[in-house]
Amino acid sequence: MKTLSPTAARQNLTKWLDPAIEGKAVGITHKGHVIKLQPVPVIEDWAAEEYDLGGDELDRISAKLLRSGEEAIRKGQARPIKDLLAKHGR
Repeated sequence: MKTLSPTAARQNLTKWLDPAIEGKAVGITHKGHVIKLQPVPVIEDWAAEEYDLGGDELDRISAKLLRSGEEAIRKGQARPIKDLLAKHGR
């Protein structure tokens, strides 16, 4: 496990988030504890609680996000996820 102080983690957080997403163990120390960074699946219950949204609202929002992402790809403002995964050997 790569263990970092909060200061070191804050200096380049995205550098450490990417390995955590890939399943590598990354932790940040705090008050004598190591807090592990790891992805958390977003499920409807969580989204409903976090954003006070129901299933139909979440469906509409996710469809809108997909459309805006596809538009950003067409305009060259974003890259498809398959390109990013290929870049990282997946």
